[in-house]
Amino acid sequence: MPGTTEERKLKLTENKLKYFIRIFSFDLKMESWLTGEFVHSLPFLVGGTEFEFGIFPIGFDEESRGHVSVFLVNNSEWVVNVEMEVEVGKKKASDTCDVSSRSSRGWSKFYGHDDLGKDDDAIDADGLLAVSATISLMWGEVTEERNNSEKAEEGLRSEVEDLKIKIESLEANQASKMTQLNKNLTAKFKTLEVSSKKSSLPGPECPICFEEMKPPTRIIQCRSGHLVCQECKERPQVVICPTCKQEFTGRAIGMENYLKTILG
Repeated sequence: MPGTTEERKLKLTENKLKYFIRIFSFDLKMESWLTGEFVHSLPFLVGGTEFEFGIFPIGFDEESRGHVSVFLVNNSEWVVNVEMEVEVGKKKASDTCDVSSRSSRGWSKFYGHDDLGKDDDAIDADGLLAVSATISLMWGEVTEERNNSEKAEEGLRSEVEDLKIKIESLEANQASKMTQLNKNLTAKFKTLEVSSKKSSLPGPECPICFEEMKPPTRIIQCRSGHLVCQECKERPQVVICPTCKQEFTGRAIGMENYLKTILG
């Protein structure tokens, strides 16, 4: 989160990543934030699957109030199995688990506030909390959508490679044909880019009706940034966010414009 965190990552292997996140003014957040409010990291990829971290200064819910909660969120459309290790100061925790699509796994009572206050390695004199995590992707579910996307992408890559070979063989004396092949190559690359982008960035799902919120759907957000579609928000029985129980603040214009940009 710009202005709230400082983040960096270290790729260890194709399916293993070490992530570092420093949260500014964490001591003040522990005093003034509400239960359920959280700091989320920037999205990051491990083995082609998108993740992010959610860190709750006061606790995930009333049961975990007085603790720092840490969760790994699976932003993809498929189930994955991960091995994760999280470290805050002298506190470490690890787990190997399945994480469903658009779901999270972690620790609601990762670090109690009393113990955290005694750990000089966790929060520095300026109130900054340092978190490090190692995430290994053990396997990912092959859904029909993902499988079809990968097959289409593989086919496009194969066509591109064939065009490259033809260009190399005709370079010497067939300049006119090479020009046409270059045009075809460019078109294939554009198709591949659009296909890859759309397959890796699906639209968010409304937690009430479970429909994807793609343009021109109007999207409503709550104080914590959770999203629902306007049609569900206008139901009489929907008065607060079903995810965090906080009030709605209005249209998520930024998200709607972003989805128009990437999904058309």
